[in-house]
Amino acid sequence: MQNTRTKLIIPAAIAAALTIGSLAGCSSSTGDSSSTPSASETTASETLPSGFPKSDVPLIDGSILVARGDADNGWSVTIQPKSKTGFADAKSKLESAGYTAAGTATDSKAVYTNDKYTVAVGTPGVSVTYTVTAN
Repeated sequence: MQNTRTKLIIPAAIAAALTIGSLAGCSSSTGDSSSTPSASETTASETLPSGFPKSDVPLIDGSILVARGDADNGWSVTIQPKSKTGFADAKSKLESAGYTAAGTATDSKAVYTNDKYTVAVGTPGVSVTYTVTAN
């Protein structure tokens, strides 16, 4: 009997946690529950680290979710794209900028190089992550 209770309590606890977590995102700081925050209000875009090679590594349009790194260790940038074709757009921008594919690209990962940088680009779903290292 104890084993059955445990099996029922764990899913109930998970469901409660998910419900509370999703409700927390619905709160409004102004107290006006009739307004729904826009995408720009809910996703604050980070800025690129100083020294990121913006002119050499083209990024897709969208909100920067994570941006870390430096010239010595490389950079990691994750972007929530404006379009549903973010990964394809990322590959296209790199190719248009003169990068060549290093190895075989898949539907979710690719590595590009030029004479200055190696850029690994990948997508775990919708967002696109760039890992940039100097050659």
